[in-house]
Amino acid sequence: MSLDEAQTKIYVERTQRSRQLWETTRELIPTGHAGGMGAFAPHPIVVEHGKGCWLWDVDGNRYLDLRLGDWVLIHGHSDEDIRAAVHEQMGKMVQVGAPEWDLGHSMATLLVERTPSIEQVRFFVSGTDANACAIRLARGFTGRRKIAKAIGGYHGTSDPLVAGRSVLREPDDILPLGVPPQAADEIVEFPYNDPDGAEEVLRRHGDQIAVLLVEPVMTAAGMIAATGEFLRRLRSVTEELGIVLVFDEVVTYPIAYGGAQTYFGVDPDLTTMGKAIGGGLPVSAVGGRRELMQLLEPDPSGERAAMSVMATFGGNSACLAAGIACLTKLTREAHAELAARGDRVRSHIDDLGVRHGIPLHATGLGHLIGIHWGERVVDYDTRLLDDRDKVRNINLALDNLGYYQTFTGLFLLSTAIGDQEIDGFLGAFERSLQVLGYVD
Repeated sequence: MSLDEAQTKIYVERTQRSRQLWETTRELIPTGHAGGMGAFAPHPIVVEHGKGCWLWDVDGNRYLDLRLGDWVLIHGHSDEDIRAAVHEQMGKMVQVGAPEWDLGHSMATLLVERTPSIEQVRFFVSGTDANACAIRLARGFTGRRKIAKAIGGYHGTSDPLVAGRSVLREPDDILPLGVPPQAADEIVEFPYNDPDGAEEVLRRHGDQIAVLLVEPVMTAAGMIAATGEFLRRLRSVTEELGIVLVFDEVVTYPIAYGGAQTYFGVDPDLTTMGKAIGGGLPVSAVGGRRELMQLLEPDPSGERAAMSVMATFGGNSACLAAGIACLTKLTREAHAELAARGDRVRSHIDDLGVRHGIPLHATGLGHLIGIHWGERVVDYDTRLLDDRDKVRNINLALDNLGYYQTFTGLFLLSTAIGDQEIDGFLGAFERSLQVLGYVD
C-alpha cells in the first residue's frame, strides 16, 4: 500500500488521540476493535459519539458517516423512534426462553408482507448465523452436500464460506489460516455476472450441489450489482436441477421495499437478511418457502423437529423492538429517496471520470456505492484490475475532509443523509481528487 505522504501527515496530526487510545486497546484486543476489523492505515479513528448522519471522534473531528456501523444504521445514529422502542422494551423484558407476544410475530409480518418469496421466518443474530442455517436447511431438504457460491462473494465467516477466492485475500489464497482443507471441498465456485459460465458450472456439479448462495450486489467485493439476466438464469437452472437458491440479502435488503429480489423480480427459495433490519441492534433472519422452513418445526407428536437449529439470542426482545421500529420507518418512499440519492452519487462520480479523462467510476445499487479506478468492474476478475492505491488515497483525503467510510472504496447512504449532505460529499469528492493531484 502506498499512501499519499501529505494526506497521511494531515490524518495523523488530526487524529493523535485516536491513535493513542487505539494502541492502548490493542494491548488487550487484537486489531483494537471490540468486534475485530481489518487493517486500517495509518490507523483508525476512535469514535466518541454519533447523531443522525454525523460521527465525532475522540479528537473532536466531525464526519459525515458513510460507513453506517459496518452497513447497519440505515436510519443513522441514535434514531429517536428506534431509541424509544428499545427504551420501552427494556422496561418490559429483554430476553426470555419462551415465545413472547408480539415482537416476533410483528417482525416476521413486516418481512413476509414486503417480500413475496418469504412465507416463514426464523431469527438469528448475525449474517453468518443466517447463512449457516440456510445451508443446513438446503442440505436437509436435498440430501446433497456441496455449496455453490460466486467467485469473490462474501457470506460470513463459517469455514466453508470463507474458502475460495476473495478480494479480502490474495488471489491464490483460497484457504485462510485455520480453515481445514475439507472446507474447500465443500465449495463449488461460479463466475459472477456470467450466465453461461455459471450455468456450465452448475450443470457439471448439479447432482452434488445442495444450495447456491448469491448476493444480488457483491458488497465486500466492491458493490458490484448483478444483472437481471444473470439472476434469472440462476433461478431457472437451480429450479431445474433441484438446487436451493438462496439470496444473501444481509447487506442488500434495504435496496428496495422487499429487498433486491423485488427490484430484480426474482424469487429465491430462501433469503438471508441482517445488518440494517435490526435498526442498529443484532438481528438476522432466514426466510423462505414454507416447505423448507418447516424442517425447523417440531412434530406435534414427537416434539422433535427434523432439523434442530438453536439461537439463544435469536429473537432477543430488545433487538426485535429495534427491528420493528426500523422496518416501519423504511417505507416505499424512504427506499425511493435512498435510491435516488444513490443514483445521483454514482452518476456524479462517473461524470467526474469522463470529464477528467480518468478511469474512475462507481458501482452499486440503491444506497450502496463502490468506487473503482480502472476497467469497468462487473465481477471478481475486473475488480482485481483496480488501482487500489488510488482508491485508498481518495478515501484518506475524504476522511481528512470529514467523510468517514471503510477506506476500501465503499460508501453507504442512510435516510438521515439529505440533499445538503450529498452536495457536500460530492464537492469533497472532487476536492479529494484535486489535492491528490489526480485531476487539475
